[in-house]
Amino acid sequence: MCPNYYTMSKTIVNIIDKSNPMPAYLFTKEYYEEGDELLFISTEEEASCIQLLAQQLKVEETLVKSIIVKRFEDKFLYEHICRTIKSKLNPETQYYLNLAGGNRYMTLSVQHVFEEFNTLFFYTQTRENLIVKTIFDHSIYDDDDEMFPIKHRMTLKEYFGLYGLQSDVDQPRKQVKEIAFSQHLFTMFSQNMFGRGDYQVMETLREKYRNWKFLIISEVENPHKEYMTAIPNLSKFLNYIGFIPERPGSLQSYEIEYLTGGWFEEYVYALIKNVLQPDDIAMGVHISNGIIKHNNELDVCFIKANKLFVIECKTGVTSESLFNEIVYKVCALKEVLLGTSNSYIFSLKKDHKGNWKKTAKYMGITFCDWLNLTKPELLKNILKSMDKIAKES
Repeated sequence: MCPNYYTMSKTIVNIIDKSNPMPAYLFTKEYYEEGDELLFISTEEEASCIQLLAQQLKVEETLVKSIIVKRFEDKFLYEHICRTIKSKLNPETQYYLNLAGGNRYMTLSVQHVFEEFNTLFFYTQTRENLIVKTIFDHSIYDDDDEMFPIKHRMTLKEYFGLYGLQSDVDQPRKQVKEIAFSQHLFTMFSQNMFGRGDYQVMETLREKYRNWKFLIISEVENPHKEYMTAIPNLSKFLNYIGFIPERPGSLQSYEIEYLTGGWFEEYVYALIKNVLQPDDIAMGVHISNGIIKHNNELDVCFIKANKLFVIECKTGVTSESLFNEIVYKVCALKEVLLGTSNSYIFSLKKDHKGNWKKTAKYMGITFCDWLNLTKPELLKNILKSMDKIAKES
């Protein structure tokens, strides 16, 4: 916890910013102590965020107060805002005011009013994971600003909850094989050790059997039912890659998923976990906020230093239209996450001309192709850039 300047209970004040509740949340997590009150200042349009914030902070309802600034003659007038706020404040109260939040007009009004009260002023810089304590006086040469690192580190569940998202992050997807086997498949893919027949086996599994609960290998190799598509070389393929099914002679749904791309998600998951050592990481997480109905799965997501990263994993992309579909999906998920996530597509597709990288970059997404993932120096640079974004203070 950051240093406490007074032993008396205090009121922690935040200006509500519905699109970015992180500064208010982290500031409160750093400074809140039992018995403190929370005061949220908000316009009517932003007020719906107050209840969600209070719930995530797990503060007793009676300790949460709010000042809602309404429009005056259909306008937000400076003097009207100041009068509204001032009428609700207590000269005997110690205020800890976080100025990170709301628009500039609101922030100036709040700062002006609180200067007349017993107030300590702060600014929460989430990008650098710092809280700046400042003194508003006539001297700008005494270097009396103080900076404190934000010590709190959010979990994925905490992050999703803060943005009003429901998720199944508490029920992590089971890892199918040891990481060594996923690394083995990565080597086979990256070194072009598969023939046309191998790719055909994987493609047929993906297109025809991905949603099956299980399949009997001998029946698929020589089907007698019209609705089944034959994969005559399935056993040969499994032997070639060294895949041993959990139940001899059959493939379960999670094994089919693994063989048709899940292994790559497990490979990326292990890579990120071992190299970047995030605060929290998961794969196959489903999220929902009532906007997106389909394709709302995050292949690999992790959080480090309170920054969210989302990676879409694709072993191969066969056409430009399919790539565009993937990009649109990532953009839609990014929109659900209110634009606060750092989005990536990892693929073993070779983007020789760099056209797909340009398309993804235009949409605010980083595309890492075969070259990025197989060349150690390029991969190192990608991971370094992620670490730089996290910016541990």
